[in-house]
Amino acid sequence: MKKSKIWIHVCVHLLLFITLGVHSSILDVNPVTDDISRLAVLRQNIPKDYKIPVHYIPKEEGGMCWVTLNVFYLEKSLDDLAAKFGNISSNKKDISIFIQMLQELRINMGSLDEIMMDYECHYRQERWQTARYFDFVKDFLIAAQNRNYSDDCEPPTCPTTPYIVITDDQDLDLEPRILSDMMERSLLSLLFIPLLAFVFLLVWKVRSRGNQEDFQQNPEEGGTEATAPPLDAEISEKIKLNVIETV
Repeated sequence: MKKSKIWIHVCVHLLLFITLGVHSSILDVNPVTDDISRLAVLRQNIPKDYKIPVHYIPKEEGGMCWVTLNVFYLEKSLDDLAAKFGNISSNKKDISIFIQMLQELRINMGSLDEIMMDYECHYRQERWQTARYFDFVKDFLIAAQNRNYSDDCEPPTCPTTPYIVITDDQDLDLEPRILSDMMERSLLSLLFIPLLAFVFLLVWKVRSRGNQEDFQQNPEEGGTEATAPPLDAEISEKIKLNVIETV
């Protein structure tokens, strides 16, 4: 009996271990795959011409350490982007999901100070439009999901000239920005209507003025033709008088 109970306990623990192991591996992969679809929604909700600040290292310079080198600054960039929205915004909730994923990834990686210091001269600061920014986030999440990263890399030599920092004055909240874009479009459409009316009136005035000038010229020509017969009559009378005097 004791041996049978021992085997039962062993089998139960083994099944629990296998179940928890499979469940943890599923949780480690599926959320990334499922949540990547949220990036398409964020791309549609944020204006296309909005410039998002990003501090990053390109793939060709980061190599296998590309994910490790970008996780900290990408998390910070998403955190700043989420702060542009209100607390009840669906965009903020979606961005917070990605921030939490990056936080867990960064914690699992351990200390990043040393490797980030080694690559410090290769970091770039730019502002990207919405499409490019979320393409970068998508590539990062896929690489992290596939565990295509390392923390043991040899940094390339620093560039001789420092990278140019591209800055824009775009510290406004995104929600007012979206509303202002809609108002600008409606105002432009409203301004177009009186402009079209003004052009129509201008063309109509030019045409009516030309018609009046033509009308004034035609009566003058007709008057000269009407007075011609009396002149001929006077000439004929003078000729008759001359003939009588000569006789």
